[in-house]
Amino acid sequence: MNTKTRCDELLSTIAIDATLHHVVDDLTGLERLVPEAPSEIESLALFRNQLPALLEIKGRGQAHTEQVRRIIGLIAREPHQVETWIDVVNALTIMTNASNLALLLLPALSEDDAWAREQFARNLLRHVHRHGDGEDIALARRAVGELPRRPQHLTLPETGDAVRELIETMARRAGALRPARVASPGAPGVHTLEQAESLKAYFTAAPDLAGLLDGVRHLLNLIDRLRDVAEPNGIATDAIEGGLILAYARLLRVALWPASTQPDVAAKIAARDLVRARDADPDRLGALWEIAFGQGETVSGQSSRFLNVDERG
Repeated sequence: MNTKTRCDELLSTIAIDATLHHVVDDLTGLERLVPEAPSEIESLALFRNQLPALLEIKGRGQAHTEQVRRIIGLIAREPHQVETWIDVVNALTIMTNASNLALLLLPALSEDDAWAREQFARNLLRHVHRHGDGEDIALARRAVGELPRRPQHLTLPETGDAVRELIETMARRAGALRPARVASPGAPGVHTLEQAESLKAYFTAAPDLAGLLDGVRHLLNLIDRLRDVAEPNGIATDAIEGGLILAYARLLRVALWPASTQPDVAAKIAARDLVRARDADPDRLGALWEIAFGQGETVSGQSSRFLNVDERG
């Protein structure tokens, strides 16, 4: 996979893949993991227990970040190509943001997951300390939650067996951070600039923001009813967590995608009001929403095709 700009590479000479590939980001990809079950509560509980590994999500985020860097470098060489490639940039930006948000939204189900999340969280905090203001830093801290005082990778092994285990762990993680480009149908994959037409199609086929919000309201109403149960069983507890993950994955998609119409603006404003009123939900989820909302507004501000919410609502 091409991830770096060659000295002789130009956007105007990239060999474009004519095959249209189905592009799925990591937040949208969660939808396919919701199984059929006798009841919605059972479905959400099962969903909670078959969530994806964070290492692969981190790998896809890194791969798409490299593609964003690659295209920025190439546009600097051929500025007249901006209009031709702007939707490829937008698509890769949304996909990168979706992966990064999923890393902080989903639970860590293994030591590898915990490592992947911690690595990303510490990198995020370093970035906002260098480039953000006090508000950005506070928001990032809310989003990442509590971190171990000492990074896991700084704990050195003391025995031969521990050294071998560390090497095996590093090799396994390095392999998982290089996800395959070819994914199973409907699953998130890795896409390069050579798949420009597929990325443009993904960006053009924006989700129905109002429809996503309707699905969110339904899930949150169900979650609130389950929370009212005095002694919920294990299935109800898993359903609450699974439902929150799915609801906020949809809310983050509403936040990330630029508004093209006034109904889109209305959906984003309503989603923002809904999240800010959810006092019973974990604070980090509201912080993730605020981050995603800002990222969506940044994409909207790049073109007169889109509407900035804060300018109209």
